[in-house]
Amino acid sequence: MVAPLGLIAGKGELASILVRKLNADGLPLVVVTFDKSTKETISKDTKMVHRVGLGQADKVIKIFQKSGVEEVAFAGKVDKRALFENPVFDLRALSLLKNLDGLNDDAIMKAIVAEFEKEGFRVASQIEMFKDLFPGPGLLSKRAPGKKERADIEFGMKMAKGIAALDIGQTVIVRDLAVVAVEAIDGTDETIERGGRIAKKGAVALKVSKPEQDPRFDVPAVGLNTIETMIRVKATALAIEANKTLVIDMPAVVKTCDRGKIAFVAV
Repeated sequence: MVAPLGLIAGKGELASILVRKLNADGLPLVVVTFDKSTKETISKDTKMVHRVGLGQADKVIKIFQKSGVEEVAFAGKVDKRALFENPVFDLRALSLLKNLDGLNDDAIMKAIVAEFEKEGFRVASQIEMFKDLFPGPGLLSKRAPGKKERADIEFGMKMAKGIAALDIGQTVIVRDLAVVAVEAIDGTDETIERGGRIAKKGAVALKVSKPEQDPRFDVPAVGLNTIETMIRVKATALAIEANKTLVIDMPAVVKTCDRGKIAFVAV
């Protein structure tokens, strides 16, 4: 008998994509989510969905143990701002947080992964699970970047990699060789919204991985909401790091880029 995969599902479409993929392959899974709307969405595809409080680490582990889970995967975004909204932490979660040097993404996620491994679970690589969703280098849209956009992409990629190395964020918005917005706790789409308001029009968005990115969690990702946000703020180009950035629902993303005349490249 195949052991079920334990999925920790964050917000967004990625968790639903994985659930549908596993269902199509006939593989069992047990899902834990912290978000009400995510539970409602995923419950359409599987009945093994548990919603728990964000700080209930021990409950998550016990659900997986009782279900016979051997491997755990993360998919989707858990909004870190929730940590500042007074969630109720159990003793296991409090112990994890107490031993952290700070509340940066890497520190939190590595501590969570280590806790799962301590309990005997394997933690799956997102790149292995979603390998078809990481495009290689090349033009992904019909429209190619113009000369000015290419210059902003070359400049912006260097800036984005520098910011990512500091574990601040993985998205940078550039216009005319100037950084107009940097992702922090707000996330990709809100950074594009903010940068677009500042740039007015013609902004270029860059999405990259961190140096030594841990493929088990928080790989850089863009999706349909990303492109719709770019269209709304009149941004004109999106460049992602090839082979390291996950594109959720590529056909819909490319179609929307073409509709909005956005140049989309992997570099």
